[in-house]
Amino acid sequence: MEREMPENSVVVNLNQFERSRRTQLSAEILATLHGCRDLLIEGAARVLTRHAEGMENALLSMADRSPLLETRNSYYDAQRVLNRQANELLSACKDAYCKGFDDFAHNRETPAAADSLLELSLVDDHDFEITLAVDKATSRMRFNCAEELVALDARIAHLLGRSDLAENENPLGPRALCQALLDGITRMQLDQNVRVVLLNQFDLVLTTELAHIYQSINTHLIDRGIKPDLKVGAKSRGQSAAASQSGAGGTAQSLAGQPANDLFKLFEQLAHGTGTGTGTGSGGGMVGGGGGAGGMAAGGMPGFSLVDSLGQLQSGSAMMLPGGVRYELPLLEAATMQNVLRNLQQSPVMQAASPLDAVLVDAVAMLFDVVFDENSIPDHLKAQIGRLQIPVLKAAMLDRNFFLQPNHPVRRMLDAIAKLSVHLPDNEAGHARLEAISHVITRVLDSFEKDIAVFGDAAKELEAMGAELEETLEETIDVSLQEDIAQIKQAERAELAPVIVHDFINRALKEQPVDEIVREFLRRDWAQLLTMDFVNEGEQGAHFNSHVETMRELVWSVQPKSDMDARLMLVRILPGLLKRLREGVTEIDLPQKLSDRFFATLVILHANAVRPNAQPVPLPEITPEEIGEYTTPLAAEVAAPAAEVEPAAPEVEDEFTMRARELNKGDWVEFHYDDGTFRWARLGWASSIKSTYLFSDQDGMNSFSISVNRLASKLRSGEAVIVERKSITESAFGKLVNLFRQKLGHA
Repeated sequence: MEREMPENSVVVNLNQFERSRRTQLSAEILATLHGCRDLLIEGAARVLTRHAEGMENALLSMADRSPLLETRNSYYDAQRVLNRQANELLSACKDAYCKGFDDFAHNRETPAAADSLLELSLVDDHDFEITLAVDKATSRMRFNCAEELVALDARIAHLLGRSDLAENENPLGPRALCQALLDGITRMQLDQNVRVVLLNQFDLVLTTELAHIYQSINTHLIDRGIKPDLKVGAKSRGQSAAASQSGAGGTAQSLAGQPANDLFKLFEQLAHGTGTGTGTGSGGGMVGGGGGAGGMAAGGMPGFSLVDSLGQLQSGSAMMLPGGVRYELPLLEAATMQNVLRNLQQSPVMQAASPLDAVLVDAVAMLFDVVFDENSIPDHLKAQIGRLQIPVLKAAMLDRNFFLQPNHPVRRMLDAIAKLSVHLPDNEAGHARLEAISHVITRVLDSFEKDIAVFGDAAKELEAMGAELEETLEETIDVSLQEDIAQIKQAERAELAPVIVHDFINRALKEQPVDEIVREFLRRDWAQLLTMDFVNEGEQGAHFNSHVETMRELVWSVQPKSDMDARLMLVRILPGLLKRLREGVTEIDLPQKLSDRFFATLVILHANAVRPNAQPVPLPEITPEEIGEYTTPLAAEVAAPAAEVEPAAPEVEDEFTMRARELNKGDWVEFHYDDGTFRWARLGWASSIKSTYLFSDQDGMNSFSISVNRLASKLRSGEAVIVERKSITESAFGKLVNLFRQKLGHA
């Protein structure tokens, strides 16, 4: 079972990530995919139809040679299905494939049948045999089409906006095709042994023909500009994977070269004179401590404890140095932001401190330099963090684990404060939260002496505050964005509706000859009703599916009925069908003259259907000019393009586009405006159909939508900056390592 990751986890669930990424399909991409789908399943159906007689002969031959009665009967049963129900069987397979393809294209969860089948395969021999048959068929097809599939996988991945596709993720791949064939065979309610026999026969026929079909699909994609220069057979996916592994290996090797105590070793090297000199960074304080006035010894002044003296500074008292020298730091206030540790470095205190103490002061000062330079933390929160400079320095000197452990209580507290920055809007609620943070910091200042647990308690309180605010904001945003989400979904469905409706009508009419007046009615009039249903409810809507079924019944009803069962069926369904058709034309406001002509023609078509051998009754004529005189009010309304929410942005594939696509719900972005102002916005929803994001402000009360390409353009120009929710202390310590290495290098 797949585990859900906590929202603030730094671990990326790749399954959920890839699933979210493959949902962003435009109408143009969907139309291209539909073309590929039809080339595959129609091509496979033609191949199987062409070889149907050969498969029958092969099954009869195998039955004659089989010594087992049960096996022989399975061959005979499979042969009878191909002989009597081949068209029905192939139609079921095509429907199953189209259903699975649509589930993929619209990011719907696949039925649990496949999963349950895998579970049953552990205990049921029949199911295991079916699973094994699918696996073998998939492997044979993939082996014989290896070169074509490498190119096809790369082109489909590019079309879906992904860098790569796993072996069985391609909706046009052998696995999807074999599973659809099995699903179609299963719909015929055949014995399990017969299913396996038929699947094996289909596999043997398709294995030798499938490569040509995949070549035609690749050509289809090339003609539409999808990776036309891709060299067929060049395994770019393997190369990218190797490059990825190389990069990962390089990173691992780099990290392996810096164990947890590496930073403290750098401090000790500097303290022992390896890197004495002046400090770098904004303060430029002394780090060596060995060259002060009076030639102090390398071990510091005897009898002087910097930790004890810091306790005096923390309480607000002046620090008393040996010889009666008095020193006090500038007053730290919540309204100001100042790195007082730089003042401490340049004071007489460092002449009395040991070299290692001097290096530690420089390190913690650099830590606060990084915090104060962090753009994602507002100044009023930086001032609160600045109040902790002396306690943090004292904790670092008392416990060297501060530099070694990312989850150290002091670092957890600093990180928790930094993460709360996204919850501090400039309003009453934000001010109240800032005041709560200030109270926690004051408690640490008043109570911390030498017990690091004080920071742990504060960290827990601040982390709980952050989690509660995140949960409250999540609930607020989910409620406030419902109306906006519904509008965006409807606008996106309006853009996709022509492609979806056109595809459903084509599938209903395919291989079912109907009179032109019925064909025209479906494409001109009934399409309006389907479009309206799809825009309002989507493909899973009850009205949409009901009207699709009515369309299919209409097409079936006008087919010739050669046997009595079919005629009786027509008699049974005709009253309900006519009722639904009349309700539909009323709903789209079809002009009365067109409606009367259609239903009058339908009476004749149904009469001709039940007497196919007799002379058909001629249909009333209606000229295109007459049809052109009538337009329905809904036609103009449905055809009207959706209003643009924002100007279209060019599609540019670069690191900014990739970063925009990788955003997840709950991520924050800082938007900058021409007047110098900026605001933070939280991603509250990502479209499952198109590349549209819906953001809300820090309180979840105001929202706006933006496309991924538009967001990438803003990131590219600096008008938007992604707020990194990473550990501020971890980032700071990474910079510390580089700075101290530079010091050692220049020593």
